[in-house]
Amino acid sequence: MSKPDLITIGDSSIDLYMKIADNAGVSESTTGGQPKFCFYHGTKIPVESFETSVAGNAINVAVGAKLLGINTSVYSELGDDSNTDRILNELKQLDIETNYCNKNKNTPTDLHTIVVFQGERTIFSYHGKRDYKVPNWKAPKYIYYTSMPEGFESFQKELIDYLEKNSEVGLAFNPGTIQMKTGVDSLRNILLVTDILFVNKEEAMRLTDTNGDLDSLLKELAKLGPKLIVITDGENGANAYDGQNITHQRSYNDNRPLVDMTGAGDSFSAAFMSAIIYGKSLETALKWGVINSGNNIKEIGSFKGLLNKDQIEKINI
Repeated sequence: MSKPDLITIGDSSIDLYMKIADNAGVSESTTGGQPKFCFYHGTKIPVESFETSVAGNAINVAVGAKLLGINTSVYSELGDDSNTDRILNELKQLDIETNYCNKNKNTPTDLHTIVVFQGERTIFSYHGKRDYKVPNWKAPKYIYYTSMPEGFESFQKELIDYLEKNSEVGLAFNPGTIQMKTGVDSLRNILLVTDILFVNKEEAMRLTDTNGDLDSLLKELAKLGPKLIVITDGENGANAYDGQNITHQRSYNDNRPLVDMTGAGDSFSAAFMSAIIYGKSLETALKWGVINSGNNIKEIGSFKGLLNKDQIEKINI
């Protein structure tokens, strides 16, 4: 097994996509500025299309980076059923290293049911209990640490110890739902050793407990320790702060209709990390990120709209 450029760490799953037609008897309302997806309990909602896919933030980023030519491995604690076999087989078909993917006997694969309505998605997620340990891997250029189950704190401490002993390894961190739910206090130790932090605007406000503008959010996050902070902001693009300068990149839109936001952040991170590993500038990394993300949201699921290196380099914005 060759030395990987990138090891992604996090839970893996099967995603079940249900696209709901605009005239399917559901409605969208807004309360306090927050949109709501509404239907009557006990009714049957017709589904316009349905499909399944292997997924999870770690897998999504690994697939996106591999398509861009990065030698990639995944570390994930999996279930032990036919869905787990599917995850492993599809990763192997993509030539993504799975030696660090472990089956946990008599447990089901994690599952996400994703309802897509008018381009936005609502996710019902199941995460089983998992026991992550830092494997004896060949040191990569970067580790991408993301969505973990409850009890992630013990693994996180192990990861910090590993990074302190292997200073040549860079850490990119994209906190998942459960990590964000536990609050910033449980993340302070990992943020202190983070080289690149990826969050969206809403996550940035939660971590800093502020409602400031993007420039203020970037600087507040820097106080927590990360060397480089990247905040994605949907159609407004992405912003980065390296401790001295703030760089803004507008979003990419080829004027095709928005189909599904699932995996938008992961496709951004995969392209951004790939550009950094290739030695590209911060400006180029941001461009790669918004191009990959902007293309991916025009397709259902996390993979269909991902670009390879030739494709992404041909697009100028």
